[in-house]
Amino acid sequence: MSAQRKLVIINGSPKPDSNPSVSEFLSALAESRMTGDEISIARFSARKSVLSGSAEAYTAMLESDAILIIFPLYFFCLPGLLTRFLQDYAAFVKTQEGTGKVPRIYAMVNCGFPEDEINGEALRVVESFCRAIGARWRFGLMIGGGGMLLGAKDAPFMKGVMGTIDEYFSLIKNDIITQKDSELQTMRAYVKFPRKLYFMMGNLGWKMQARSNGLKPRDLRRKPYQK
Repeated sequence: MSAQRKLVIINGSPKPDSNPSVSEFLSALAESRMTGDEISIARFSARKSVLSGSAEAYTAMLESDAILIIFPLYFFCLPGLLTRFLQDYAAFVKTQEGTGKVPRIYAMVNCGFPEDEINGEALRVVESFCRAIGARWRFGLMIGGGGMLLGAKDAPFMKGVMGTIDEYFSLIKNDIITQKDSELQTMRAYVKFPRKLYFMMGNLGWKMQARSNGLKPRDLRRKPYQK
């Protein structure tokens, strides 16, 4: 019987626990899909690790066979807290040189845009991180329209996206267990939803948030730093 593999899942969302995030939903889903006799899983929040200064996540990552990083797209790249988390881990690895494993790294990134390919640059940043720490980049999943996952995951039009997510987890699990070296291509998933209606709903959401903060919709267009 082969030894049980260790997988660490990193939730890269900067949102606090009181504010549900797509990344936390996907992290929990990944754990439920991949936990078993062959793989043990530990989950950590990049936000909590950075704010607490704890090295618990870094130690687990150093001893892991694989790392799955799940995060939202922020300004076409990684959230600042996740970037800080990865930088701190890279520094931690240097202090522990020669004591850790060479983990396989996977990444899921979701964006609010309907076009999933907008996530491509963010995955390239994760690839660069892999090279910096001497890890093995395997493959990622780019999700377009990710903001709909929380509220509409069970809707018929989400069936394709959820199916691709399940397939991605299955491929990761198999890749970790078999330890094969075959090349795997980054996967893509996007919500099949009318584009105009998608943006109309998004704009409505912004207006509702403005009102909940005592603002009017026109305040969203203010430019306070311009003369």
